Amino acid sequence: MAVVYCSARRFREALTAGADWVVKNREELNRINVFPVADGDTGSNMSATLVSALKAMETAGDGRLDVTLKAAAWGALMGARGNSGIILSQILSGLTEGIEGRERLFAEEIVLALSRGVEKAYQAVLHPTEGTILTVARETAEWAREAVRAERDLARLLDGMAASAKSSVERTPSLLPKLAEAGVVDAGGLGFLRFLEGMLLLLQGRATTGWSLRDEGPFDGRGEPEALTFRYCTEFILEDSRIPPDAMRTSLGPMGDSVVVAGDARLARVHIHTGQPEEVLRYASTMGQVSSIKVEDMLVQHTSRMEYAQSVKTSVIAVALGDGLKGLFYNSRADLVIDGGPTLNPSTADIVSAIESVGGASVIVLPNSKDIYPAARQAGERSPKNVTVLKTASVQEGLSALLAYRDNATSEENIRRMERASRDVKSGEVTSACRDATIGEVGVSAGDFIGIFAGEVRCSSASTDEAVISLVDTMADASDEIITLFYGGSVEKDEAEALQAAVQLLHEDKAVELHEGGQPYAHYLISVE
Repeated sequence: MAVVYCSARRFREALTAGADWVVKNREELNRINVFPVADGDTGSNMSATLVSALKAMETAGDGRLDVTLKAAAWGALMGARGNSGIILSQILSGLTEGIEGRERLFAEEIVLALSRGVEKAYQAVLHPTEGTILTVARETAEWAREAVRAERDLARLLDGMAASAKSSVERTPSLLPKLAEAGVVDAGGLGFLRFLEGMLLLLQGRATTGWSLRDEGPFDGRGEPEALTFRYCTEFILEDSRIPPDAMRTSLGPMGDSVVVAGDARLARVHIHTGQPEEVLRYASTMGQVSSIKVEDMLVQHTSRMEYAQSVKTSVIAVALGDGLKGLFYNSRADLVIDGGPTLNPSTADIVSAIESVGGASVIVLPNSKDIYPAARQAGERSPKNVTVLKTASVQEGLSALLAYRDNATSEENIRRMERASRDVKSGEVTSACRDATIGEVGVSAGDFIGIFAGEVRCSSASTDEAVISLVDTMADASDEIITLFYGGSVEKDEAEALQAAVQLLHEDKAVELHEGGQPYAHYLISVE
């Protein structure tokens, strides 16, 4: 039976089947690493993004097509983690343009929406790279644009799209040498293929989600939209509560999600997504004095109540993983530090919550990772505040940028200073290899310590100290003045201090500094400037 249109119900079923297949193949996607480093999280990121879309879609109810699509796109965006998650969310968002009042989408419209989503995905990524999920999605969309001229059956079209995506995935190693060297295909591209395959399995009657596209009854256009369960972004100031922030978070947790409590018992800014803002505010008033209330409908972006007074100062938010690194950011005057880094990408919603919880009318975000930058940029675009997301690709760049911040400077001047400072620092790391590989001219054995600088593996050694010394030699030149080592959670302080002394002997003309980073993903982070 031909499937010639997509209704709200069909979209829900297809998205559920596609997400289900990605989740079931999550570990397969996680095992694929460009570098021989055990930091694969593409499967987890894509799964989290799609599950968030499903949750938002489910709470929107069995309503109109436009409500269903917007809810799914919103959920995907708010739950998006990493580049792959952001790209998926942008592809879904392409379906929402011009959808108001529509009850069916036909093949040409779906293909056009896919093309729009791919264009938005390219714009959302810090450094678009061919040979990734971007290439797979783009080539699939290009194939579909040609095929839809003659084929209007969505089932056959999807079959061809999956075949096109498979061919594109198989070509990714020829576009990215790092993939060929590691003997893998791109994990994000493979995840996109699995997403299409899941929908195709549903059409073929082989999906295990319990859904079936073929049992939809006659189309009658009925169905009323329902609200998202936690659609109201609610925030307020709570004074003199005498309740610790952790206790506040625990007590508010059952009333919604995305709970953020910034401050202390004397004065705290509270943020929560809830379906019953009045009940939250009533309960909060029993804990202390409530003021500066804002309640916003996230689905329609309509502010229904606003008494929100913001200060004129600029707030800085940083992303870092490791108690030592977080402490360094706070000591350098960051207002809020979000947990995040390799294998733990914060979602768009996490960053939106952070932006909303700080007091500044202007906010500077330091994502400190190319994989977190897209989510940070999307979060900034969805805030009523003046948000600037700097393109910091490492915590070293973020710290250097933050040290350039001046309280007496204008926001524009600080942004210029911080951007310049982030570009002036060189960032490297020493971590463990999880497989044998040859990366460029460097042979790597599983368990070796490898030094990475400027996106390339520069050295490999059975000794951590030797890897650090070799990498520092590669990074530093005569004009540099400061070498900084940040030791990770697996390194003892006395070991790090001995290494600092050894590096100082080899670079007597430079200052060698040592800080506890506590990061779980690298034995050492290194900055040279």
